[in-house]
Amino acid sequence: MAERVEHWFNRRYGRARRDVYLLRTPTDWQVLGREGGSEGREVAHYFDDEADARTMVQAMLDSVEPQLSNWALISQPSPR
Repeated sequence: MAERVEHWFNRRYGRARRDVYLLRTPTDWQVLGREGGSEGREVAHYFDDEADARTMVQAMLDSVEPQLSNWALISQPSPR
């Protein structure tokens, strides 16, 4: 099962909504991007280490057009 480490949200709803998730599993890291809310399109990327996954998170955040990129971090990393 994947643990949500971070969740970024662009403060929009409906078709303009964008979400980017950083997830940790027992064996790897995943970055999930979603466009259009819970029923929208998704893309997933898989990584062996956290640094590469975080690089993808930043690339996904940077790829959203400026008028839709008012990002908010709505979950923080859990304490270890």
